[in-house]
Amino acid sequence: MNNLLLPLFMALGTAAALAAEDAETDSNERAPRGRVASFVYTSLPKDFENPVTVMADEKISQLLLSKLSPSDPVKIPADGILRIVREVKNAEEPETPQYLTLAQAAIPESVVNAVVILMPMADNSKGLLFKTKVLDLAACKGGDSMFLNMTKFKIGIEMGEEKIGVGPGQLTTHNPLGTAKTVSLPIRFSYFHPVRKEWAMITASTVALYSTRRELCIFTWDERFKRVDFESITLPSL
Repeated sequence: MNNLLLPLFMALGTAAALAAEDAETDSNERAPRGRVASFVYTSLPKDFENPVTVMADEKISQLLLSKLSPSDPVKIPADGILRIVREVKNAEEPETPQYLTLAQAAIPESVVNAVVILMPMADNSKGLLFKTKVLDLAACKGGDSMFLNMTKFKIGIEMGEEKIGVGPGQLTTHNPLGTAKTVSLPIRFSYFHPVRKEWAMITASTVALYSTRRELCIFTWDERFKRVDFESITLPSL
């Protein structure tokens, strides 16, 4: 009986190995190759539909957005233009799809791995719901913390004993780990109040940072509450 079982186990093992190889091949075939971009958002308008429709050249795909982590990557077309669109009725040719552009990002030719940040526009009279910011992730390594200031105020960051200033519209990258794989640091975010001429605290906490992660913090102006707000997004390490 043992002699009969041995070939059976070998056959089952071979089949399982082939199935695993096929699954890996399918996964690799599904993943876009070459230049890619992912999307994140700081907030979404009320009743906004998610997943969204992404247009690259004439190719249409569906993408689920998150504010805590980047979306699945999409292939950047030759012209570098990615659009978030919504299908609308085509009165002249009902059978031909027509799309309204809600957001548009132009990826520079030199960028191979990008993240596109979607931020709601205060004025959407031109039809666009989001303004976009493209970041090149190629220079960002594991353990890096990126701070993007999309406000008109100066942002102050305290990480342990280190102090970092980020001007309006600027991106600053800092890595406090050194040779460590993880550190726990007290962090404080503030902005300089232009009227009171003093620093106003946004938030303070103690956080753990890891060499296997990349962190992106985006500072924006909250028009509803008239304050500086921020979103923290974890990016996978390269």
